[in-house]
Amino acid sequence: MATNDDHSKLVFMLLHEIHAPKIVSAVIHAAYDAGYERLSDGITLMPELGFSGFKMKHPAGVGHDWLYWLGMENPFLPESANTGYRARKWCDDWFCEALKAFNHPIRSRVWWLGLRLGGWVAWNRHRKTEQQNKRAI
Repeated sequence: MATNDDHSKLVFMLLHEIHAPKIVSAVIHAAYDAGYERLSDGITLMPELGFSGFKMKHPAGVGHDWLYWLGMENPFLPESANTGYRARKWCDDWFCEALKAFNHPIRSRVWWLGLRLGGWVAWNRHRKTEQQNKRAI
């Protein structure tokens, strides 16, 4: 059975092989370096990729989940994404680009629309947890 470290190496190799755009690669690298694979569910409707006998979470889902968790603290956000709405939209747009990089051009638009319609639930849940953690400190 593969460990998270094995998944990181495999994901980084895969990113290189697919020639992922810099921002897609940078976010996924950061999410895996932060150890977020263990907290992510991957892509809710497609949580695992199966190839070469490996079962692993989709790297685009891990990156997107990490971006949602970071919220406005996301170091990749452009200055124009200066509100919660704009930050979440940027994260969802990033996810669409990541899925295209992984050769899911049609699914990328469908899941992007799903995120725009319902992603606010997860986004707000992370903000609520964030507030609770700050109060506990």
